[in-house]
Parts: sequence; structure tokens; C-alpha cells
Amino acid sequence: MSAHSTIYRGEVTHKRLGPTEHAFSYPVTFFGFDLGELPTIAQSNPLFGYNEARPVTIRDRDYLQAGHTSIQQKLESLLGPEAPGQRTLLITSPRYFGYAFNPVNFHLRMQGDQLLAAVAEVNNTFGDRHVYPLDGLEAVKPQTWTARCAKDFHVSPFNNMQGDYHFTFRIEADEIYLGVDLHRDGDYVLKTWIQGTKRALNQSEIIKYFLLHPFDTALNSMPRIVWQAALLHYKKKLDVHQRPKPASKSTIVDRDHPDGRRAII
Repeated sequence: MSAHSTIYRGEVTHKRLGPTEHAFSYPVTFFGFDLGELPTIAQSNPLFGYNEARPVTIRDRDYLQAGHTSIQQKLESLLGPEAPGQRTLLITSPRYFGYAFNPVNFHLRMQGDQLLAAVAEVNNTFGDRHVYPLDGLEAVKPQTWTARCAKDFHVSPFNNMQGDYHFTFRIEADEIYLGVDLHRDGDYVLKTWIQGTKRALNQSEIIKYFLLHPFDTALNSMPRIVWQAALLHYKKKLDVHQRPKPASKSTIVDRDHPDGRRAII
């Protein structure tokens, strides 16, 4: 069905190291879509839709700036157009019967098996969306790259706006590991990662996902976020930081903005 698009089966893990320790891990199924292959995948599988109503769906409007411009076109304002031989992989969970909430999506610009640049697209539970373009990648060992940037977007009510993110991308032939760690004053505050083993994205694998793991998308997002937040606040007594008004130009969807969107600058 597709040359580069894949399904991954693995787990998502959060480890809070301070001021109170707290950890959890859940099984998860997620996808790596080659953006150029989305129309072909939709044409060849009746369960999958691209900008149309199907049980499993990817919609352009769910990614990057609000609006119906294609994801690939939106990315050009951040990464530039793809050069010959390049492709862009979107790591995400699609809508399942119309529902999805992705705390983070990754847009990975690849040349062969080499990672050239990445965009981490973060959604919070308040309706805001932010992008961290990561073009200063450092290859630390074969098939593993790291990047750093300052935090400038409110996500968890149990963390303030201080700190730096350390990203790790390990993209191997059969596995992927994507890590985001929060550092503050030289210490780890939070370690999060998603990892999975690759399976071919074809009709039989989509059917397996559809039949065998129907709650991966629904349960690994909002319900579990709410449950873990309740544990942190009511059981572990962590203070809550109120959502500040977004100030960064990289916050591309602001719920308080009159039309709900902000252009990338």
C-alpha cells in the first residue's frame, strides 16, 4: 500500500522526577504517515480516510495552522519545501470514529534514513497549539539525533513555564523512539517518551488496529490525562499553575484569539 508509511505498536511513558515522583506507562498504537502517501492510502483502504469520513481518518485541519491547507503546504513555512529525495513523516494517532487528541505530533523531514529536521507540534487540553521547529539536530550515534529548545508553551498545569526541552529521536529500521525531557536548573523534571515496533501500513494491519486495539486512541489521550491529573492533584497534592495567555509567536492556535488561529511568523 505504501513505501514509507507505517504502523507502530509500543508504549507511551511519563516519569515525573520532581518535586514529586510519579510515573505511568500505557500500551499504544500510533502511525508514521509519509505525507505524500496519504491520498494513496485512502484510495486503497476503505477503513482509512484522508479529509473524508471514515472509521480511521487524517484531516489537514487537525495539524499545524487551523484551516484546510494541506499539512505538507503548512510545513513549508517551517521547514521549506521538500528537496528531491526528501520526504516528511508525520508521527501521530489518527481520528478513530471522529475522535483524537494528540498531546504531541512529530513532523520528521527525512533524506533516506537520515533525519534532517523536525517539528514538535504540541496541543494542550485548553485548545492551544504550539510548534517547536528543531533544525539544529545533533547526531549523537547512528540513527539517533538530539535537539534542545526553551519551553515557551503551557502544557501541564503541574509545571510552570520555566525550563528547557531535550528531544531525542531514534529512528531505526524496525523501531522508533521519540523522547521529550523537561530540564529546569540543571535537573530533570519530567521524562516522556513514545516507542514502538514498526509494522507495514497495509490493509490487514489497519484492520488489526481497528479490531484489536480500538481504544488505543481514545484511552491514551483525554481520559488518561484527566485520571493522571487527578492523581497528581488530589493524591500527591501538587499545586496547579493556571494557563497563562499565550505570548509566543510559535503558538499557532490560541483559543482566546477571536478567530481561533494565529499565523506562523
